[in-house]
Amino acid sequence: MEIRYSALSHAGAGMLEARASRDTFWELPPGTRTDDPEFDRQMWIQSVLYRWGICGYTAYVGTGESGSVERPAATAFFAPSGYFPGADAMPSGPASSDAVLISNVFVDQPYMGLYLEHSLIETVLTEAERRGVKAVEAFGRNDSGEASDVYIPEGYHGWEERPTGEDLESAPVLSADILVQEGFYVIGPHRRFPRYRRDLHSRSNLFSTFGTDAHELLNDREPLSTVLGGGR
Repeated sequence: MEIRYSALSHAGAGMLEARASRDTFWELPPGTRTDDPEFDRQMWIQSVLYRWGICGYTAYVGTGESGSVERPAATAFFAPSGYFPGADAMPSGPASSDAVLISNVFVDQPYMGLYLEHSLIETVLTEAERRGVKAVEAFGRNDSGEASDVYIPEGYHGWEERPTGEDLESAPVLSADILVQEGFYVIGPHRRFPRYRRDLHSRSNLFSTFGTDAHELLNDREPLSTVLGGGR
């Protein structure tokens, strides 16, 4: 099975994991979401690409003979917190002004055992450091402790099927366990939804797979601005 990673671009912004293409909890505040979430998602991606730069990555899994057929298996989104007004609902916020925020990593369930969350988070960390960002933050979801019939791969304890609806329990939030494994620490305590931070002054992690040269190829070699600004 072959895995390829690619940054979102104006031309390829539509190549997203299925749920990532239609979930706009982070990108739009309650009451402003329309009946066309896929359009809202595309408008958000195009806007952030123009105003700030690379704001997401998709992991493609090759299937078929020699990986000849690629499927978007996981997508991660990240940007300054001003681009994520939905984060205002998180009780351990707001995100720090010197950090970019990973909103979520959406993984298609058949591929949850491939540690795509880890590799995509590592890719975001590399890109943020390349752009001179001081830190990366993310909100985590702690395990509710309730029994579940859903299979949770080892190392992903805390991932849960989300109920449908508009409340916080239905929000797409990363498992706190994944963030801890990636070296994040709690900066905003909360029993259920703590906020985590990873400072970028040093980098060493078991799941690191991208050297500098490989990462520049992944994103082209064009220079990028280092601004953290951005509006809603």
